[in-house]
Amino acid sequence: MKLMISVRDAQEAAAALAGGADIIDVKNPAEGSLGAGHPETITAIMRAVQAATPVSASIGDVPNLPGTVALAGLGAATCGVRFVKVGLLGARTGAEAANLLEAVSSALRMANGTVGLVACTYADAALVGSLDPFALPEAAAPFVEGCLIDTAIKDGRTLFQCLPEDAVLRFIRQCHDRGLFCGLAGSLQQEDLTRALALGADIAGVRTAACEGGQRSGVISMKLVERLKASLTSHPSLCASHRA
Repeated sequence: MKLMISVRDAQEAAAALAGGADIIDVKNPAEGSLGAGHPETITAIMRAVQAATPVSASIGDVPNLPGTVALAGLGAATCGVRFVKVGLLGARTGAEAANLLEAVSSALRMANGTVGLVACTYADAALVGSLDPFALPEAAAPFVEGCLIDTAIKDGRTLFQCLPEDAVLRFIRQCHDRGLFCGLAGSLQQEDLTRALALGADIAGVRTAACEGGQRSGVISMKLVERLKASLTSHPSLCASHRA
């Protein structure tokens, strides 16, 4: 399983990379769960990473406005990232999600054809009125490389406090059955990474647990990233059994 660390600037990206992050995820926590970073910030992070590892960029917890979101996706793609992540906050149905993702996917092909799209749904969807998480994999499959499940409300509750393990496993299997990779996020702590690995997730996305002081608004710590990475490599039996 790969460790994705969400960063807000080039300095945090350098710390995450030094700590062993497999994916650098550009995010602006001040603008939401998948808050979008400014273009100049993404560009500075790309320079700091220098192709050492893939970079993804969030483009927001977006409304159901396919044209607007497609334009945002195209903008992120021109910064040179490997993945564009979109949080489907405004989509209410699988059809709405598919329509929006198709628009973004088409826009990404205009960039250079090598930027992958990742669709994000929310474990606490019922609280924010967004798409049922279990409707996402089927709706997204024609347009994305992978799906992510996160939490929309950052109140300290983790993914596994919002959904039981059997529901998380169901989501992972729905993704894998359609040939998509599956990422888990949502205030994950070190102990949650082992659970995610055992369930077969491909990516674990973390920010809070990698920040000094354990606060999402804190600064990414290289040592904390190292500790999180070590928790994944210290379970060889789980690593051997998970889906590559």
